[in-house]
Amino acid sequence: MKVVFDETTRRWGSQRGYQAGFAIYWATCWAVAAAIVGLDRLVDLWRLPRDVVPRPRPVGVAVLVAPPLGAVVTEWWPNARASGPTAIAVAAGLGFTNALAEEALWRGVPLTTFPGEPLRGWLWPSVGFTAWHLVPLSARPTSARRRTFVLAGAAAIGLSYGWIAQRTQSLAVVTSAHALTDACGVRPVRTIWLTRS
Repeated sequence: MKVVFDETTRRWGSQRGYQAGFAIYWATCWAVAAAIVGLDRLVDLWRLPRDVVPRPRPVGVAVLVAPPLGAVVTEWWPNARASGPTAIAVAAGLGFTNALAEEALWRGVPLTTFPGEPLRGWLWPSVGFTAWHLVPLSARPTSARRRTFVLAGAAAIGLSYGWIAQRTQSLAVVTSAHALTDACGVRPVRTIWLTRS
């Protein structure tokens, strides 16, 4: 994806190229997940599990709600009013789109391919998910503080949601929490997706 983002930003500029890079990334997530898992099994991963939150339940609830709560406090709350209703609506759509694609690839494929294997089915994919975030961060100017914040959030989502997905054998709950977390990014949506360059 680094090559893709480099090429799209070279060809179409930092804003349109960034958007095109994400479109290709999302399509790639779905194509790879469908090819490895199969469409029927992939769709089945979003069934609601019998135990929505794994045991121990307090830990499960904490790791499930921490990323969206952190995003609401640090991103949505301080920026939503200034961003406006259009940015909020677009952020919700992009958050849902991104969460579905990423959960299919980064949690769904390992969950199906390596069921019950913590290292290959949960921990290594969490490292890959976190490292992937370096690609879009390198495609646009980003402060060291922002880069650290994004990578820490990605690591938290990768580890916690990977654990929940493996324990519940479902993507239903983690996708919802992931979408809510990503939908809080109204400021980046305003500056990257809605500003005309």
